[in-house]
Amino acid sequence: MSDYCPVHLPTAALFPVPSRTMPVSDEIVICGLDGVLALLEHRLRFLYNEEGERDWDRFHAACGEDMPNLPLIHRLNQARQEGVAVILVTGRSATVERETRDWLARWGVGHDALWMRPPGDFNPAAKYKGALIEQHYAGRKIRRVYESAQHLDVARWCTERSIPCTLFGPNQGNGATREIFDLKRVAHACEHVTLYPFYGDDDYAWDDRAGQLAQGACLLCADDEARAEREQKAAEAKLAARERGLPPLEGSEKQVAWAEGVRLSAFSAIDKVNRWIEQNDAAAEAEDPDHWHTVKQGIRKATAWLEEQTEAKWWIDHRHGIMNSLDGGRALLSAVAEREGFF
Repeated sequence: MSDYCPVHLPTAALFPVPSRTMPVSDEIVICGLDGVLALLEHRLRFLYNEEGERDWDRFHAACGEDMPNLPLIHRLNQARQEGVAVILVTGRSATVERETRDWLARWGVGHDALWMRPPGDFNPAAKYKGALIEQHYAGRKIRRVYESAQHLDVARWCTERSIPCTLFGPNQGNGATREIFDLKRVAHACEHVTLYPFYGDDDYAWDDRAGQLAQGACLLCADDEARAEREQKAAEAKLAARERGLPPLEGSEKQVAWAEGVRLSAFSAIDKVNRWIEQNDAAAEAEDPDHWHTVKQGIRKATAWLEEQTEAKWWIDHRHGIMNSLDGGRALLSAVAEREGFF
C-alpha cells in the first residue's frame, strides 16, 4: 500500500485542461502548491500571530482563497502541451483534497498527478517529497522542480541530485489588494535565479526592489552562508570550552552546536564578573570582609554548578537569561546562587 495520498483528476467536464490527454515525453515537471502555484500570504496569520498559536487546520482550510500564480500556471500548461507531464507534490494535508481540487479546477491548472500529504504525516518537506519522488518517479527525467523558498531543504535535495530547482520567494509587493500582479525573475549575485511574485494595489518601486534583491545572494545561498557561520561559531565555542576545561555537552548534534554558543556567552560573562572582583577586592574586603567572603564563595559555587551542566537542552532552555556582559554575568550567578542556596 502506498504511503502517500494520490488525488485522482476529476472529469474533463469539471476540470479545464489543455487538449492533450496523456504526456508523450519521458520528462516530468514537479511543482509545489503552497507558496508556489497558490500564493498564501493571506492565511499566514493562522501560523504567525501575537498569540504565538499555530492553527494548521484553519491554515489549510483557507486554501480556497489563495491567489493563483497565473504566469506559472500558464508555463505549466504550456509544458503539458509539449508532452511533459506535470506532477503536483504538496505538503498540504489531504484533509483539504476537495478544496484543493476545486481551486485547481477554478484556475485551470492542468496536471497529470496530484500528491497530498497523508493526515498525521509530519516529516520535513524534503523527506516527504524526496521519498515520494524516488518511490514513484525513479528513472524519469525531471526537467525542473518548482518549490517555495520556505522549503530550502527541498532545494538542497534537488541540488544534491543535480535536479534543476527554481525557488519562489515571498510576495515583494505591498499585498494590500490583488489588483496588480507581476512575476519577476531575479538573477542574484550568486548567479542563482529566484522567481518573486509582486502583487498589491501599487507597483511603485517594484523594479527598484527587484534590483535590490539581485544585489544579494539567493535565499538558499544566504541560508548556506548563515549555516556556515553558525557552524564556525559553534566550533570556536567548542574549542574555547575545551581550553577552559569544561566537560563536553550531551544532546543531538544540532542541540550541542546551539548550546555551545550559549554556554560560551555565559562563561564569558562570568569572566567579566571575576575581573570586576579582582578590581574591587581590596576595597570590598576592607569595607565588609564577612559579606565579601560570602559573595565570593557564592560566585565560586555558582560557577562550579554551571560547569557541571552538561545537557545541551539546559543551556538552550535558559538562553534568554544569559547575556555576555558584566550585568548579565552578575544576574546569572546571583540567580543560580540564590536558587541553589549558595548565598
